[in-house]
Amino acid sequence: MFKGRGFTLIELLVTVSIIAILSAIGLVVYSNVIKQGQDSKRQSDLRSIQSALEQYYSDQGFYPAGNLPFGSSLNNCTGNPTSPCSSTKTYINNVPNDSNVSTPYRYEAIRNGSIGCTNVTTATQCNSYCLTSKLDIPLSPVPSLPTGCSYSSGYNFFVSPP
Repeated sequence: MFKGRGFTLIELLVTVSIIAILSAIGLVVYSNVIKQGQDSKRQSDLRSIQSALEQYYSDQGFYPAGNLPFGSSLNNCTGNPTSPCSSTKTYINNVPNDSNVSTPYRYEAIRNGSIGCTNVTTATQCNSYCLTSKLDIPLSPVPSLPTGCSYSSGYNFFVSPP
């Protein structure tokens, strides 16, 4: 009387296998979408910093020396030892930083194609820079390293003055 009702063991195994395969495919796709979103944010962050640096250069005539204040504001006193800083002009309120602590954003101030400018005198003013980040999904083709930038393992996205 109850013969033919219910599922066989084979039918259940096939169904569970199909669900497992679909779940695995979904997780891989979801992981790639998350990585693409993080990479887009990194590129957008570097473009925002680049814009602030260009405004800084337009006002000061040089780029900030030393390190950028990631996590705080970039103003006309940042990297400018010759300015009395009686009043500040802010170019970006909070310089973004990458949440990936093993490869945070890097800033290198450059003078005539080499790292190591100070902005103390006109002869040591920074006339270029290099911003770098590590993308989870590298661009294809991989961009070339701008002149004067040092290469650091793991970094694969570079921004320099336009």
